[in-house]
Amino acid sequence: MPKLAPSVVIFKACGSANYWAGQMEAMGHQAKLIALQFVRPFVKRHKKNDAADADAIIIAAR
Repeated sequence: MPKLAPSVVIFKACGSANYWAGQMEAMGHQAKLIALQFVRPFVKRHKKNDAADADAIIIAAR
């Protein structure tokens, strides 16, 4: 991430999200947190996995 151009990085708010948001901001990126209640309606699959969460976070961030 430090070699990439500055961009917006979005995290689902959880226990470690504040730490990782701080790490991204230290590298020059803009970090935003989204509450779980705003992400959950966009989960397309019933299975809990990282890919499904990532898709839902992207849609909720728009």
